[in-house]
Amino acid sequence: MARQWTPLLELQLRKRHGVAFQDFLSDFMGILHPGDFIRVKAHGRLGDGGMDGFRQSDGTLFQCYGAHNGHVQNHKHVCEKLAEDFEKARLTTPGMKRWLFTHNLIDIPHPVVKSFLELKSSIEPLGIEAGLFGYDNFRSLLPGLTDDQLEDLIGVAVYSKIDTERLPENVNLIIERVMASMDSPEANVRDVTIPPRDKLDYNDVPARWRANITMNLMHADTVKAIIGADERAPDGMPSFMKRRYLELKAQGFDAGVILGFLHEKLAGYINEFDGRYEAATAIVAALFESCIIFEDKKKTLEAETVP
Repeated sequence: MARQWTPLLELQLRKRHGVAFQDFLSDFMGILHPGDFIRVKAHGRLGDGGMDGFRQSDGTLFQCYGAHNGHVQNHKHVCEKLAEDFEKARLTTPGMKRWLFTHNLIDIPHPVVKSFLELKSSIEPLGIEAGLFGYDNFRSLLPGLTDDQLEDLIGVAVYSKIDTERLPENVNLIIERVMASMDSPEANVRDVTIPPRDKLDYNDVPARWRANITMNLMHADTVKAIIGADERAPDGMPSFMKRRYLELKAQGFDAGVILGFLHEKLAGYINEFDGRYEAATAIVAALFESCIIFEDKKKTLEAETVP
């Protein structure tokens, strides 16, 4: 039964970064080891002492690293963090018998593996076991959870809550207004228009997203009017999506993956017939047409020719 949950586990790990990943570890281990696992929270300037969780029965200290989209962007930083985190934990937790560098990476880059193995060889003489704890470890523990517990930890409903609650207030406000407008009998719907072919080709947009963007441009005027009517909007939805787009582009994702991430960021991982799903698709289409996200071939060429 646990096998059906593994795709959701991977998606959950990719979504969690920073403190959100630490919260996930605490929820996961708290359910598996009630009364044994200790949740740890940073305390002012004292921080967390290099400890993001501690299992009393075997002296295991968990130190978390939650990367954006489960992808390492700076190998050097992570390699340095390995050594710094262990040293901090060693100095602050005398009872530590095992140290686990706990991460959300689906695949670990070679430089990080190499640094860990070098660190491990220096830790073992201290009588402390060192290990990496990630996707495969979480997956191996799934059979120990009931379906109800799995639904609470990594179920579909969790995705919507994670995404929507962490969005900026103004971004959520725009989505809600677009949803309400699209449901209104007086919705401003224009004839379906075709996005500039050059832009679709230039960004290598896949066929599925070409169709989604084209069909949802009927709501583009509504989206632009709602964004333009809010004084905070110029610093809200457009800038939020532009920053997210540039982050994803910098990581080397193709257009289909980027559009999927951008859409899911607004909609949450929910049923595609939900009103929020449709509103998110309309917003992505309108921002694509306005060149808030993705590149315009003509403008890009003009910029490249400016001396």
